[in-house]
Amino acid sequence: MTQAIRIIGIDPGLRCTGWGVIDTDGTRLGFVACGSVVSDDGASLGLRLRQIFDGLQAVLVDLSPKEAAVEQTFVNRDAAATLKLGQARGIALLVPALLGLPIAEYAPNAVKKTVVGAGHGDKGQIRAMVKCLLPRARFDSADAADALAIAITHAHSRPWARVEAAIMLGTGAAP
Repeated sequence: MTQAIRIIGIDPGLRCTGWGVIDTDGTRLGFVACGSVVSDDGASLGLRLRQIFDGLQAVLVDLSPKEAAVEQTFVNRDAAATLKLGQARGIALLVPALLGLPIAEYAPNAVKKTVVGAGHGDKGQIRAMVKCLLPRARFDSADAADALAIAITHAHSRPWARVEAAIMLGTGAAP
């Protein structure tokens, strides 16, 4: 019997950063909690980033995940919006790093493919599949549902990462 691993998925955003925490024990998934950290639209950029930092730090301290997964930034046509998203993503990477957690990063299409089965699923499909995979989950936003999808993607990717690490070390077996 393997020990359950607690994973936090983070969907970075400047207005709303979604987070979702699951426990995984092999192929079993269990919902723990999810929510959103919302920054004040009227505040300065520095203060908004601090609000995201403080909110994520409180979640991680309270729920004690052992691993983190963060969605990678996609580049859109608005360079200023992409830059702001990148700054929020930096906070999403910094908070678990300061707590010593290993962090994995996943492209949006990889998350959609893992959860929905296609790399171009829409938000509604992601929400529906997260609800099927985690029936007890109650999310307050699409960002929280996306964060749970990121955590699910990491949970499904973990065994392969261990196999790849073993192969790289030359042992040929999973550690």
